[in-house]
Amino acid sequence: MATKESILKPIPLTAERASALPDRLTLVAFTLFILFAAGAPVAIRFTYAELPPFWSGTARFGVGALVFWVLVLLRKIPMPRGRALVGAVLFGALGVGGAFVLVSWGLVKTPASLASVLLALMPLLTIFLAYLHGLESLRWQGLIGSLLAVVGIAVVFGGSTGTALSIPHVLAMIAAAAFLAEAGVVVKKFPRSHPFATNAIAMTVGVVILAAASLVSGERWVIPSQANTWIALGYLVIVVTVFAFLLYLYVLRRWTASGSSYAFVMSPLITVILAAQLAGEQITSSFIVGAGLVLSGVVFGALMPSKANDSVG
Repeated sequence: MATKESILKPIPLTAERASALPDRLTLVAFTLFILFAAGAPVAIRFTYAELPPFWSGTARFGVGALVFWVLVLLRKIPMPRGRALVGAVLFGALGVGGAFVLVSWGLVKTPASLASVLLALMPLLTIFLAYLHGLESLRWQGLIGSLLAVVGIAVVFGGSTGTALSIPHVLAMIAAAAFLAEAGVVVKKFPRSHPFATNAIAMTVGVVILAAASLVSGERWVIPSQANTWIALGYLVIVVTVFAFLLYLYVLRRWTASGSSYAFVMSPLITVILAAQLAGEQITSSFIVGAGLVLSGVVFGALMPSKANDSVG
Protein backbone atom coordinates (compact mmCIF):
# COMPACT_ATOMS: atom_id res chain seq x y z
CA MET A 1 0.00 0.00 0.00
CA ALA A 2 1.29 3.45 -0.90
CA THR A 3 2.40 5.63 2.01
CA LYS A 4 1.58 9.32 2.40
CA GLU A 5 5.17 10.19 1.50
CA SER A 6 5.17 8.05 -1.64
CA ILE A 7 1.87 9.55 -2.81
CA LEU A 8 3.18 13.11 -2.52
CA LYS A 9 6.59 12.33 -4.03
CA PRO A 10 6.89 13.58 -7.63
CA ILE A 11 7.97 11.21 -10.38
CA PRO A 12 10.96 12.27 -12.51
CA LEU A 13 10.24 13.30 -16.11
CA THR A 14 12.00 10.69 -18.17
CA ALA A 15 11.12 10.07 -21.80
CA GLU A 16 9.74 6.65 -20.92
CA ARG A 17 7.63 7.92 -18.02
CA ALA A 18 6.37 10.89 -19.99
CA SER A 19 4.78 8.64 -22.58
CA ALA A 20 3.66 5.80 -20.29
CA LEU A 21 0.24 5.23 -18.80
CA PRO A 22 0.25 6.50 -15.19
CA ASP A 23 -0.38 4.26 -12.19
CA ARG A 24 -3.91 3.21 -11.22
CA LEU A 25 -4.32 5.69 -8.35
CA THR A 26 -3.31 8.56 -10.63
CA LEU A 27 -5.84 7.43 -13.24
CA VAL A 28 -8.58 7.39 -10.58
CA ALA A 29 -7.68 10.95 -9.55
CA PHE A 30 -7.54 11.95 -13.23
CA THR A 31 -11.05 10.57 -13.83
CA LEU A 32 -12.54 12.18 -10.71
CA PHE A 33 -11.05 15.52 -11.67
CA ILE A 34 -12.72 15.30 -15.08
CA LEU A 35 -16.11 14.53 -13.52
CA PHE A 36 -15.84 17.28 -10.91
CA ALA A 37 -14.49 19.97 -13.22
CA ALA A 38 -17.01 19.30 -15.98
CA GLY A 39 -19.83 21.02 -14.12
CA ALA A 40 -17.84 24.18 -13.37
CA PRO A 41 -18.74 26.25 -16.49
CA VAL A 42 -22.43 25.48 -16.05
CA ALA A 43 -22.34 26.33 -12.33
CA ILE A 44 -20.43 29.57 -12.97
CA ARG A 45 -23.07 30.76 -15.44
CA PHE A 46 -25.81 29.91 -12.91
CA THR A 47 -24.17 32.25 -10.36
CA TYR A 48 -24.42 35.11 -12.87
CA ALA A 49 -28.15 35.25 -12.21
CA GLU A 50 -27.31 37.26 -9.09
CA LEU A 51 -23.56 37.79 -8.89
CA PRO A 52 -21.36 39.92 -11.18
CA PRO A 53 -18.70 37.76 -12.89
CA PHE A 54 -15.52 38.90 -11.10
CA TRP A 55 -17.28 39.03 -7.73
CA SER A 56 -18.57 35.49 -8.33
CA GLY A 57 -14.97 34.33 -8.82
CA THR A 58 -13.77 36.32 -5.83
CA ALA A 59 -16.41 34.80 -3.54
CA ARG A 60 -15.76 31.29 -4.83
CA PHE A 61 -11.99 31.34 -4.42
CA GLY A 62 -12.20 33.41 -1.24
CA VAL A 63 -14.15 30.67 0.52
CA GLY A 64 -11.89 28.04 -1.05
CA ALA A 65 -8.78 29.81 0.25
CA LEU A 66 -10.33 30.02 3.71
CA VAL A 67 -11.01 26.27 3.70
CA PHE A 68 -7.39 25.51 2.80
CA TRP A 69 -5.99 27.93 5.40
CA VAL A 70 -8.11 26.24 8.09
CA LEU A 71 -6.77 22.84 6.99
CA VAL A 72 -3.22 24.16 7.04
CA LEU A 73 -3.63 25.52 10.59
CA LEU A 74 -5.46 22.48 11.97
CA ARG A 75 -2.89 20.04 10.57
CA LYS A 76 0.05 22.33 11.39
CA ILE A 77 1.33 22.05 7.83
CA PRO A 78 4.62 23.90 7.22
CA MET A 79 4.48 26.74 4.75
CA PRO A 80 6.66 26.61 1.61
CA ARG A 81 9.72 28.82 1.54
CA GLY A 82 12.16 30.07 -1.05
CA ARG A 83 11.60 28.70 -4.53
CA ALA A 84 8.69 26.54 -3.36
CA LEU A 85 6.87 29.67 -2.19
CA VAL A 86 7.60 31.39 -5.51
CA GLY A 87 6.12 28.42 -7.34
CA ALA A 88 2.91 28.53 -5.27
CA VAL A 89 2.54 32.28 -5.87
CA LEU A 90 3.08 31.89 -9.61
CA PHE A 91 0.61 29.01 -9.71
CA GLY A 92 -1.97 31.28 -8.07
CA ALA A 93 -1.23 34.29 -10.27
CA LEU A 94 -1.46 32.27 -13.50
CA GLY A 95 -3.83 29.39 -12.75
CA VAL A 96 -6.29 31.20 -10.48
CA GLY A 97 -6.01 34.97 -10.86
CA GLY A 98 -5.11 35.41 -14.51
CA ALA A 99 -7.02 32.39 -15.83
CA PHE A 100 -10.25 32.99 -13.93
CA VAL A 101 -10.39 36.72 -14.58
CA LEU A 102 -10.55 35.67 -18.23
CA VAL A 103 -12.92 32.77 -17.60
CA SER A 104 -15.27 34.92 -15.50
CA TRP A 105 -15.51 37.54 -18.22
CA GLY A 106 -15.55 35.09 -21.14
CA LEU A 107 -18.45 33.08 -19.73
CA VAL A 108 -20.69 36.16 -19.67
CA LYS A 109 -21.39 35.75 -23.39
CA THR A 110 -20.06 32.25 -24.12
CA PRO A 111 -22.26 29.14 -23.64
CA ALA A 112 -20.92 26.74 -21.01
CA SER A 113 -20.48 23.89 -23.50
CA LEU A 114 -18.53 26.04 -25.95
CA ALA A 115 -16.42 27.55 -23.17
CA SER A 116 -15.44 24.09 -21.98
CA VAL A 117 -14.47 23.08 -25.50
CA LEU A 118 -12.31 26.20 -25.88
CA LEU A 119 -10.53 25.43 -22.62
CA ALA A 120 -9.73 22.04 -24.11
CA LEU A 121 -7.06 23.77 -26.19
CA MET A 122 -4.90 23.39 -23.06
CA PRO A 123 -3.13 20.17 -24.13
CA LEU A 124 -1.91 21.64 -27.40
CA LEU A 125 -0.69 24.76 -25.61
CA THR A 126 0.85 22.69 -22.81
CA ILE A 127 2.88 20.57 -25.21
CA PHE A 128 4.55 23.64 -26.67
CA LEU A 129 4.97 25.40 -23.32
CA ALA A 130 6.46 22.31 -21.65
CA TYR A 131 8.88 22.02 -24.57
CA LEU A 132 9.85 25.71 -24.35
CA HIS A 133 10.43 25.35 -20.60
CA GLY A 134 12.61 22.29 -21.16
CA LEU A 135 10.34 19.98 -19.15
CA GLU A 136 9.35 17.58 -21.93
CA SER A 137 10.48 16.68 -25.40
CA LEU A 138 8.22 17.54 -28.31
CA ARG A 139 6.87 14.11 -29.25
CA TRP A 140 5.20 13.42 -32.59
CA GLN A 141 2.56 11.25 -30.92
CA GLY A 142 1.50 13.98 -28.49
CA LEU A 143 1.57 16.60 -31.23
CA ILE A 144 -0.55 14.57 -33.63
CA GLY A 145 -2.95 13.62 -30.83
CA SER A 146 -3.34 17.27 -29.88
CA LEU A 147 -3.95 18.33 -33.46
CA LEU A 148 -6.57 15.60 -33.80
CA ALA A 149 -8.22 16.90 -30.63
CA VAL A 150 -8.20 20.43 -32.04
CA VAL A 151 -9.95 19.19 -35.18
CA GLY A 152 -12.60 17.67 -32.95
CA ILE A 153 -12.88 20.94 -31.04
CA ALA A 154 -13.38 22.79 -34.32
CA VAL A 155 -16.19 20.42 -35.30
CA VAL A 156 -17.88 20.86 -31.92
CA PHE A 157 -17.35 24.63 -32.18
CA GLY A 158 -19.11 24.74 -35.54
CA GLY A 159 -22.20 22.92 -34.35
CA SER A 160 -22.42 23.83 -30.67
CA THR A 161 -24.63 26.90 -30.97
CA GLY A 162 -26.72 28.74 -33.49
CA THR A 163 -26.54 32.08 -31.71
CA ALA A 164 -24.14 34.90 -32.48
CA LEU A 165 -20.85 34.64 -30.60
CA SER A 166 -18.83 37.46 -29.09
CA ILE A 167 -15.33 37.13 -30.53
CA PRO A 168 -13.64 39.03 -27.64
CA HIS A 169 -15.27 36.69 -25.11
CA VAL A 170 -14.26 33.64 -27.16
CA LEU A 171 -10.68 34.93 -27.32
CA ALA A 172 -10.76 35.44 -23.55
CA MET A 173 -11.56 31.75 -23.07
CA ILE A 174 -8.67 30.77 -25.35
CA ALA A 175 -6.34 33.07 -23.42
CA ALA A 176 -7.56 31.47 -20.19
CA ALA A 177 -6.55 28.08 -21.58
CA ALA A 178 -3.06 29.49 -22.19
CA PHE A 179 -2.85 30.74 -18.60
CA LEU A 180 -3.96 27.37 -17.22
CA ALA A 181 -1.47 25.56 -19.44
CA GLU A 182 1.38 27.81 -18.31
CA ALA A 183 0.40 27.35 -14.65
CA GLY A 184 0.53 23.57 -15.03
CA VAL A 185 3.95 23.76 -16.66
CA VAL A 186 5.47 26.32 -14.30
CA VAL A 187 4.53 24.40 -11.15
CA LYS A 188 6.65 21.49 -12.41
CA LYS A 189 9.78 23.68 -12.33
CA PHE A 190 9.66 24.46 -8.61
CA PRO A 191 10.16 22.30 -5.50
CA ARG A 192 7.02 20.58 -4.28
CA SER A 193 5.21 21.60 -1.10
CA HIS A 194 2.18 20.23 0.70
CA PRO A 195 -0.88 20.58 -1.59
CA PHE A 196 -2.98 22.21 1.16
CA ALA A 197 -0.37 24.94 1.65
CA THR A 198 0.12 25.34 -2.10
CA ASN A 199 -3.60 25.80 -2.71
CA ALA A 200 -4.03 28.14 0.27
CA ILE A 201 -1.33 30.45 -1.08
CA ALA A 202 -2.37 30.12 -4.74
CA MET A 203 -6.04 30.86 -4.08
CA THR A 204 -5.19 33.81 -1.85
CA VAL A 205 -3.11 35.30 -4.65
CA GLY A 206 -5.91 34.58 -7.12
CA VAL A 207 -8.53 36.21 -4.87
CA VAL A 208 -6.48 39.41 -4.71
CA ILE A 209 -6.33 39.54 -8.52
CA LEU A 210 -10.04 38.74 -8.95
CA ALA A 211 -11.07 41.25 -6.27
CA ALA A 212 -8.97 43.94 -7.95
CA ALA A 213 -10.67 43.20 -11.29
CA SER A 214 -14.06 43.39 -9.59
CA LEU A 215 -13.29 46.74 -7.95
CA VAL A 216 -11.81 48.24 -11.12
CA SER A 217 -14.88 47.22 -13.14
CA GLY A 218 -17.22 48.77 -10.54
CA GLU A 219 -19.09 45.60 -9.58
CA ARG A 220 -21.41 45.49 -6.58
CA TRP A 221 -20.49 42.89 -3.97
CA VAL A 222 -23.87 41.34 -3.20
CA ILE A 223 -24.96 38.28 -1.22
CA PRO A 224 -27.06 35.80 -3.26
CA SER A 225 -30.66 35.19 -2.20
CA GLN A 226 -31.79 32.43 -4.59
CA ALA A 227 -31.37 28.75 -3.72
CA ASN A 228 -30.02 27.88 -7.18
CA THR A 229 -27.24 30.44 -6.81
CA TRP A 230 -26.22 29.05 -3.42
CA ILE A 231 -26.23 25.48 -4.78
CA ALA A 232 -24.08 26.50 -7.76
CA LEU A 233 -21.71 28.47 -5.52
CA GLY A 234 -21.48 25.58 -3.04
CA TYR A 235 -20.66 23.16 -5.86
CA LEU A 236 -17.96 25.50 -7.17
CA VAL A 237 -16.37 25.96 -3.75
CA ILE A 238 -16.48 22.44 -2.28
CA VAL A 239 -16.44 20.13 -5.29
CA VAL A 240 -14.45 22.14 -7.84
CA THR A 241 -12.29 24.64 -5.95
CA VAL A 242 -11.30 22.30 -3.10
CA PHE A 243 -11.51 18.69 -4.28
CA ALA A 244 -10.84 19.20 -8.01
CA PHE A 245 -7.86 21.50 -7.40
CA LEU A 246 -6.33 18.94 -5.03
CA LEU A 247 -6.89 16.17 -7.54
CA TYR A 248 -5.34 18.17 -10.38
CA LEU A 249 -2.29 19.07 -8.30
CA TYR A 250 -1.93 15.40 -7.33
CA VAL A 251 -2.10 14.30 -10.98
CA LEU A 252 0.44 16.96 -11.96
CA ARG A 253 2.86 15.53 -9.38
CA ARG A 254 2.44 12.00 -10.69
CA TRP A 255 2.19 12.52 -14.45
CA THR A 256 3.52 14.85 -17.13
CA ALA A 257 2.18 18.38 -17.59
CA SER A 258 0.85 17.59 -21.06
CA GLY A 259 -0.67 14.26 -19.98
CA SER A 260 -2.41 15.88 -17.00
CA SER A 261 -3.86 18.65 -19.15
CA TYR A 262 -5.78 16.16 -21.30
CA ALA A 263 -8.40 16.17 -18.55
CA PHE A 264 -9.45 19.51 -20.00
CA VAL A 265 -10.09 17.81 -23.36
CA MET A 266 -12.31 15.10 -21.92
CA SER A 267 -14.34 17.25 -19.51
CA PRO A 268 -16.18 19.17 -22.30
CA LEU A 269 -17.87 15.94 -23.34
CA ILE A 270 -19.52 15.80 -19.92
CA THR A 271 -20.03 19.57 -19.72
CA VAL A 272 -22.13 19.63 -22.90
CA ILE A 273 -24.40 16.90 -21.50
CA LEU A 274 -24.81 18.81 -18.24
CA ALA A 275 -25.42 22.05 -20.13
CA ALA A 276 -28.09 20.34 -22.23
CA GLN A 277 -29.89 18.97 -19.18
CA LEU A 278 -29.56 22.00 -16.89
CA ALA A 279 -29.32 24.99 -19.24
CA GLY A 280 -31.15 23.79 -22.35
CA GLU A 281 -28.12 23.75 -24.66
CA GLN A 282 -28.54 21.32 -27.57
CA ILE A 283 -26.33 18.33 -28.37
CA THR A 284 -25.93 18.24 -32.16
CA SER A 285 -24.55 15.68 -34.58
CA SER A 286 -21.51 17.94 -34.94
CA PHE A 287 -20.85 17.51 -31.24
CA ILE A 288 -21.04 13.73 -31.51
CA VAL A 289 -18.55 13.68 -34.40
CA GLY A 290 -16.28 16.18 -32.70
CA ALA A 291 -16.41 14.27 -29.42
CA GLY A 292 -15.20 11.14 -31.19
CA LEU A 293 -12.27 13.03 -32.66
CA VAL A 294 -11.38 14.60 -29.31
CA LEU A 295 -11.45 11.24 -27.53
CA SER A 296 -9.32 9.71 -30.27
CA GLY A 297 -6.80 12.49 -29.85
CA VAL A 298 -6.72 11.99 -26.08
CA VAL A 299 -6.18 8.24 -26.34
CA PHE A 300 -3.52 8.52 -29.04
CA GLY A 301 -1.70 11.56 -27.69
CA ALA A 302 -1.82 11.04 -23.92
CA LEU A 303 -2.80 7.50 -22.94
CA MET A 304 -1.15 5.21 -25.47
CA PRO A 305 2.48 4.24 -24.73
CA SER A 306 5.02 5.41 -27.28
CA LYS A 307 8.69 4.89 -27.99
CA ALA A 308 11.20 6.96 -26.05
CA ASN A 309 12.90 8.26 -29.21
CA ASP A 310 9.89 9.69 -31.03
CA SER A 311 10.63 13.30 -30.03
CA VAL A 312 10.79 16.16 -32.51
CA GLY A 313 14.10 18.00 -32.81
